[in-house]
Amino acid sequence: MSAGSESSWLLRLAPSSAVPPQPACPPETLAIAEVPLGPGPVGWAVEVARDMAAHIVRQVPEHGTPGAYPPFQRAVEATVLTALRGLATEPEPNASLVAPHAVAGIAELARRNVPLDRVLRGVRLGHAYLHARLMEALDKEPEDIRAQEVHRISELLFVYADVQSSRLAEEYVAERDRWRRSTEAARRRTVDDLLSGRSIGGPVAARTLGYELARHHAAFIVTSHSQDTSPDELRQLAAELCRAAGGESLLAVPDGTTELWAWACWPAEPPRDALAALPALVPERRPLRVALGPVGYGVEGFRRSHRGAREAERVSRLGRTGWLCDYTDVSTAALLTADAEHARWFAARVLGALGADDPRMRELRETLRVYLAEGRSPQGAAELLFVARNTVTYRVRRALELLGRPLEQDALELRMALEIARLLGPG
Repeated sequence: MSAGSESSWLLRLAPSSAVPPQPACPPETLAIAEVPLGPGPVGWAVEVARDMAAHIVRQVPEHGTPGAYPPFQRAVEATVLTALRGLATEPEPNASLVAPHAVAGIAELARRNVPLDRVLRGVRLGHAYLHARLMEALDKEPEDIRAQEVHRISELLFVYADVQSSRLAEEYVAERDRWRRSTEAARRRTVDDLLSGRSIGGPVAARTLGYELARHHAAFIVTSHSQDTSPDELRQLAAELCRAAGGESLLAVPDGTTELWAWACWPAEPPRDALAALPALVPERRPLRVALGPVGYGVEGFRRSHRGAREAERVSRLGRTGWLCDYTDVSTAALLTADAEHARWFAARVLGALGADDPRMRELRETLRVYLAEGRSPQGAAELLFVARNTVTYRVRRALELLGRPLEQDALELRMALEIARLLGPG
């Protein structure tokens, strides 16, 4: 339909102010719109777009103030101009109707991590607002024009809104994925440099990572044994652990689809209790498991904590630990089991018959291990094992009979063998 029939009322649109607001779009965009519309409707569109942007921001604050984000203001203005041209000329509805500035604006929102549902709510609010302003203008026209145009305008705007929402959603997802790939790739390269000890400026690394390195760090490795686990689930658990420990900020970098490397940091060294309490503060998320590294300061602490978390993660796979394995609790075991086969041979040689793989032997070994850890105190071991003192005494005596020798003054080898057997099982 040409602009000369019933849609000619659109060409009589004009801004309410003698001095319309300053356009957000470049002159060439306005010039293209003026060809079918003329300066009056273009001025009206600029004015409506200014009001529309403010209307959207009031209800969806994530878009930010229009003045603070020029791409958003340009996107709104270009959308109104494109819609007005479409209503005047009725081109075939397709993705080309979506203004390039609207596509650029959606990319900006994706890079700012505004959720897609909030973005699309802004699109719907904008189209509803434009429809209301057009109906307001149409109310000033004669009855015959209103009768012909109300349905046409409503129907076309609905089609344009549907086309625009679909195109912008596609562009948002594509840009979000591009942005994540590029930023994640840069962050991963920087993390790899830091972990390998390669020389890299602290301020440069901090800017790339968005994470301050001149802090005390504790590394987490979050893993899942299920391929159905989403990356967001890994990140959410890391974020919850960081909050529970009182961390200042969190750095999270994926390593494949089922593993996440993360660091929490503090301006001052956190109390040991803050990390030790994490299994009680954060609920288990099966099938997720977490390995926690020791606290360290600066770039070297960043690297060492991750290495400790990596060792804790290895120990958790070898032995019997909870869903959160703290390196501080298994550091000795990590050292003992660096070579698992050699460690099993050692334990088998030291333990002899006590190293047999059956429930009774496991019970005796665990009682002897706790007894030695408690300074050979039957009462201390009984309290930790929740058994009677006489039970501890009996089990220790029976374990020593199976060993075939009395306890030495320095029982280091025996304690090491018991720890290996606890984690790796018998040789």
